[in-house]
Amino acid sequence: MTAAPGRRASVSDRASLRRAAALALAGAGAFLLTLVPLLRGFVHDRVIRVPLDHSSTSRLSAASATYFDTAAMRTRTGPVVLTRALNGDAGAGDDEHAVWLESSSLDTEDGDRIDYHERKVAFDRRTGAIVNCCGEYVDDDPTARQSGLAFRWPFGARKQDYAYFDTQVKRTLPMAYDGEESVDGVTTYRYRQHVPATKVEDVAIRIPGKTLGLAGNRTFTVTRWAQTERTVWVEPVSGVPVKSEERRRETFRTADGVERLTVLSADLRTPANEIALNEAEAQAYATWSRWLRTILPIGAAGSGVLLIGAGLWASRRRPRPRSAPAQDEQQVPRGDLANPR
Repeated sequence: MTAAPGRRASVSDRASLRRAAALALAGAGAFLLTLVPLLRGFVHDRVIRVPLDHSSTSRLSAASATYFDTAAMRTRTGPVVLTRALNGDAGAGDDEHAVWLESSSLDTEDGDRIDYHERKVAFDRRTGAIVNCCGEYVDDDPTARQSGLAFRWPFGARKQDYAYFDTQVKRTLPMAYDGEESVDGVTTYRYRQHVPATKVEDVAIRIPGKTLGLAGNRTFTVTRWAQTERTVWVEPVSGVPVKSEERRRETFRTADGVERLTVLSADLRTPANEIALNEAEAQAYATWSRWLRTILPIGAAGSGVLLIGAGLWASRRRPRPRSAPAQDEQQVPRGDLANPR
């Protein structure tokens, strides 16, 4: 017998609901798949950036250094500390560039200043590359052109050479990739820079010949020359330098160009406690980066494929007709059939 109209409507409704569910599953899966490149590219690049409002202080120290005491006109030996303070100028930065102010002071353990520099730098918030846009300067020279890297490496640093700006000599010089190394269990890339002897100052005071190792009672005008061997260990995912060493040597030269006196010789290194702080900062950036570039995209891709598969399966599956309830079937019991006779 033909099924009742209510029965036909019930089967049709179930089929419509199944098709709607299949479309919803497939649509959700497709949406998750579109998130994969967005998370790895756009979202990652917008979220993982150097902050505009930044404040930090770092130190490099040497347990025993040689330095010239200008007041006493003599060379001394003792501990020295190079202190660098970084402060972000949030109002001067934007979505693409950060502007930071750096002051760098080399002091004895008694607090006597040996050397001092300050500068203003604008740089790309993802690559760390210096840009010239926002009234930058080095010391009292607003015309100094800074370029290369300033404070950190790009997110996703590579095994290659980078250009790096040296504040003391006001030059951009190569920072050569020098291998991979573990620092307290953290994988880092090691980079080295050679800053050749460069004139950095016409010394304002005249120096006694005796101090310079010259005979007689004359005084001499001298120039200060500086050179540095710099090594930086960088956590590559975050681009954060976790450890630094600077071997500094400075001399006085007389007008004939001859080195007469070593006025600074110091092997400066990042203290162990600051290495730990730098590694913690690097790991925080690296964790965010892994979530946005790897973990979430893999999860979205896997879930998307499963949802699309579930949608296809649901769209192809045909509902099985169910037997009509007894009260809907209009059957005549055999006992009620008329006697054919």
